[in-house]
Amino acid sequence: MGKYQQNLRAKVVKEAQLKLIVHREKGTGTSMSVFEVAQLMDKIRWSKSHQEEEHSIFFAVSMN
Repeated sequence: MGKYQQNLRAKVVKEAQLKLIVHREKGTGTSMSVFEVAQLMDKIRWSKSHQEEEHSIFFAVSMN
């Protein structure tokens, strides 16, 4: 994967994490819906699982 795509993915994840931190600190005072929070959490989880898959693929290739 290109360096640009890795940086873009990292930026999206970091932005989602910051939004969730602000939401957690403000509590019910935010205008975010449950669906928006779930979407941000999905972005973070998808990125983590995608990174793990990449590492396992590269590990399997190096073992052959």
